[in-house]
Amino acid sequence: MIRFIKPTRFTHGLYRFHRSPYISFAGISGAVQLLHSAATATTISKTPSLPSPSFVKKSNFQMINQLIKSTGKPGKPLVWIDCEMTGLDVFGSDRIIEICCIITDENLNTVNNGEFYESTIYYPEEKLNQMNEWCIKNHGKSGLTQRVLDHPEQTLEKVQLELLSYIQKYITTPRKGILAGNSIHMDKFFMMKDFPKVVDFLHYRLLDVSTIMEFGSRHAPELMSLSPDKKSSHTAKSDILESIAQLKWYRDNYFKSEEQIAETVNNLKREKKNRSSGNLK
Repeated sequence: MIRFIKPTRFTHGLYRFHRSPYISFAGISGAVQLLHSAATATTISKTPSLPSPSFVKKSNFQMINQLIKSTGKPGKPLVWIDCEMTGLDVFGSDRIIEICCIITDENLNTVNNGEFYESTIYYPEEKLNQMNEWCIKNHGKSGLTQRVLDHPEQTLEKVQLELLSYIQKYITTPRKGILAGNSIHMDKFFMMKDFPKVVDFLHYRLLDVSTIMEFGSRHAPELMSLSPDKKSSHTAKSDILESIAQLKWYRDNYFKSEEQIAETVNNLKREKKNRSSGNLK
């Protein structure tokens, strides 16, 4: 039994040690011995010798979950980011004034029970007064404008380093995390200007939920019309949570054959009708 293992590069490489969907007991025993030799504070009690060869079939899904539990780091991470800006003129003077980041694994489970990073970026009042009419109204209504002014210590460089530190806590390999969100290309454009160190650490690919929404509205419009409505609170964290929930809905209802989609449409219509009937009572 392993009572304590000092984190080493070997623990992070345990998943790569056995990439096959079949895991050998003897192979696991060898990996444990390797960890023992690499860890300075490891105690392993004697165990009976294991028969060889003995194989237990495990799915890749189970293996990835084991990796997440043992290291706290997702195997194929998605880095969900949403920014609130002073406007949408990325080539002009508009800047990011709030940013939030939530990391999930490939099954859209958030890391560390939903831990996230969120911060405003300080700009003086005269800069915020130059926002367009939509931003002045909505950022004022959500309280974002005042939060920006209340935290002058949150400079752009400070927030960039804090965000990068949060991401690297769960993703240690550069160009591994995939940037995800709704219309995430726009956030990335602004991040290339304001958060270049974060952009450089992430993979160049994007997972844009809006792409699925737009294609689905053309390929399966009836199904997409039954998707949950977004609240559109226009705060960075709430927008990310809605995007994750939206992708989960697409995964569960849209990523299917046409026959399955038709069945899903009928089921959703039935549920909607039942809810409407219940509300009338």
